[in-house]
Formats: sequence, structure tokens, C-alpha cells
Amino acid sequence: MAHEQTHAGVLRAGTPAATPQVILGFLAIGLPEALLGASWPAMGAGVGAPLVAVVGIAAVIAAGCAAAAIYAEPVVRRVGSGRTVDMGVALTVLALSGFSFAPHYWALLVFALPYGIGSGMLVVALNAYVAVRSANAHITWLHATSAFGALVGHTVLGWIIANGADWRWAYRTIGLVQLALAMVLAAGTRRWHDRLSPAQIARLGETPYAQGDWRHDMRRPHAVHALMAMPAAVAVLVLLFAATSVEQTTMLWASSYMVHAGGMSIHTAGVYANLFFVGLVAGSVVAGVVALRVRDVWMVAGGIAVLIGGVALMVVPVAGLWRALTAPVLLGVGCAPIAPAVVHAIPRLFGAASTPAMIGVQTAAVSMATLVSPVLFAWVERAAGSMHALPWYLLVFTVIALAAYACVLRVVRLHALGE
Repeated sequence: MAHEQTHAGVLRAGTPAATPQVILGFLAIGLPEALLGASWPAMGAGVGAPLVAVVGIAAVIAAGCAAAAIYAEPVVRRVGSGRTVDMGVALTVLALSGFSFAPHYWALLVFALPYGIGSGMLVVALNAYVAVRSANAHITWLHATSAFGALVGHTVLGWIIANGADWRWAYRTIGLVQLALAMVLAAGTRRWHDRLSPAQIARLGETPYAQGDWRHDMRRPHAVHALMAMPAAVAVLVLLFAATSVEQTTMLWASSYMVHAGGMSIHTAGVYANLFFVGLVAGSVVAGVVALRVRDVWMVAGGIAVLIGGVALMVVPVAGLWRALTAPVLLGVGCAPIAPAVVHAIPRLFGAASTPAMIGVQTAAVSMATLVSPVLFAWVERAAGSMHALPWYLLVFTVIALAAYACVLRVVRLHALGE
């Protein structure tokens, strides 16, 4: 994007990604992200719930996130991106605190709803804010911040439980950190400005079928059916759904795969699961550097290529622990550039005025993938009778992502995805 100077009070294109509040906002997205799956064995036992009951909590979180994502646009337009971020973080603080004191399973279901809603509001407000102002490299590094937050949350949880403390203290600890982030954010987000200059909006509307969007009233809500009628909209949703399916299924089932299909000890498999987060963070950092010179279209293609390599490494019959330890890193690296590149492309594909609503619909699709895909694999594994089905399951979604990406390229000229 061009670094154009705007009128007083409006941030220049490409600059807000460097502000501490935006960085802390993305950190707040990631911190609680990995807690539920990692803590559930202890958490479920603590409230007397069976192992499968985690699906109910995940369903409530996903439903709340999807609903908030779809309906976040009017909130963002009414109160602004900054206040929407504040509300989202506050709701996650409430949820984490509620989890830490929940006496029964039903209480966990109750507090799962504000967590889902808060998460959805955070993702939409932050991504819509940076999508129209920041370079792909900045957005990729911001997503790396979220991945780093998930890694930190996962590590803190493991350390607390390993030292004999109750799982509730892990949620309280992360909740206190989230509260501190909320207070810092509230002090700075009031200075955020959502207005764009006519030059910026026109610059974002230069794609063949979105060039008129900048003339629309920026307060006008966008119907979902109208968004889905835009060329490439459905293909982009499928691309994100498939990529998220690979990410979330790996995140949840990688440890079990290496215990039951790879013969690892439970302790080693726990380290193995953390390698995916390491790959996600490292991949985001590297992808941000590459994105300084490479267009979005090639970032997505590179991510899918690395995913194919990671899945192939899981099924190749080569002896040695290195293969098992390299595969999750490659899967993390492959997932890293896809979502940031798509977020960066949204205003260039569909126009600045449609960006908050389109990102909301995409966030809802990601939420559904987070819930459906790992649960669907449980059914596939039961039908196949073996955890060896995991690489093939991941390959199916990788191929779907590749097909959706090809559809996008057929609809949109290659240069429309670039800066």
C-alpha cells in the first residue's frame, strides 16, 4: 500500500501495525487459545465431566465466536475499532475468571459463551483495522504475536500443572495477564481513528469489481448474502476453512497421533505438540520477512506447498525421530502465512467498505472449522480404527485449500492480491 499522508487525526496507511496497542491486542487473542485442549484432562476431572464433554464447551465457544464475528460490523461502526477491542478483551477476562472458579460443568458452558463472543469481537475488530492500513508483512508479524501468545499460554499451563498446582491457577494466571492487557489497551485505544481518507479508500478499491465500494456510506451494514455474491468470496471462505482445519486438527490430535501411531511416550508427545506452535511462530516471523517482497498470492501458494510437504513427511516410511519432530514444525510453518495474506487481500479484493463485514464472515467460518474439523477427525479415526488416518485427513483439507486457492486465481487477476 502507498504510504499516503492523510488529514489530521487519521493514521497513514501501513503504520498502525507498529503501535503497542495493536500488538497487545493480537497477543490477547492468542494467550487463552490453547488452554482448553491442553487443560481438559485435569479440568474435566476437576468438575466431574467425561473426556468427550470438552466438545460441548468447544461448541459454545465456536458458536459465540461465529455469532459475534457476523454481527461485529455494526458494533465496530457504532463505537469504533478501539472500543470493540476493549469490550472483546474484557469478555475474555470475565470468561477466564469464570473458568477458574467454575464448580460444575454447566458453569463452564456458561462462561464459554463470553469467551467465544469476546474472541470473535477481538479478531474482527483488529483484523479489519489493520487490513486497510498495513502491509502484509506487518499483518503476518501480528499473527505471529497471536501464535506466540498461544505458545506462552500453553507453556504456562503446562508449567503450573507440572509443579503440582491446580488447573484453576493456570486460568487465573492467564486471566490476570489478560486483565493487565485490557487495562493497557483501554488507555490507548481511545486514540484509534477508523476514518480513511478518500485517497486511501480509492486506493483499496482498484480491483475490477470493488472499485465503486469506496463511494458507499461507510456506516452502511452489509448483508451476508450480498457479500457471498461477490466473486471469489465463497472460494476465500473455503480456503480459510480448510487451512484452519489443518491447523486446529494438528493442534488437538498431534500428541495422540505420536503416542498411538508413532510409539512415543506421553512426555515426548507433549513436547511434540509444542513444536507445532514453534513452527507457527517461526513461520510467521519468516513469512513476514518474505512478505516484504512477495505478493499475497505467492504467500498463500507457499504456505500450501509447505503443508503438502509436512503431510508427506508424516506418511513417508523413513525411520528416525527427526521425521516425527520435523513434520509438526512444517505444518506450523505452512499454516503461518495463509490467514495474514488473506486478511491483507480482503480490502483489495472486496473494497474497504466491505472489509469489516467480510472479515466477520470469514472469522465465523474459521470458528466453525475450529469446532467441526477436530471433532470430525474423531469420527474418522473411530471408523478407520487407527490414528494412522491423521496424515491422510490433513491431506484432504490441504487439497481442498489448494482447489479453493485455484478458484480464487481463476476469478481474480493475480495483481489484485498484491500490494
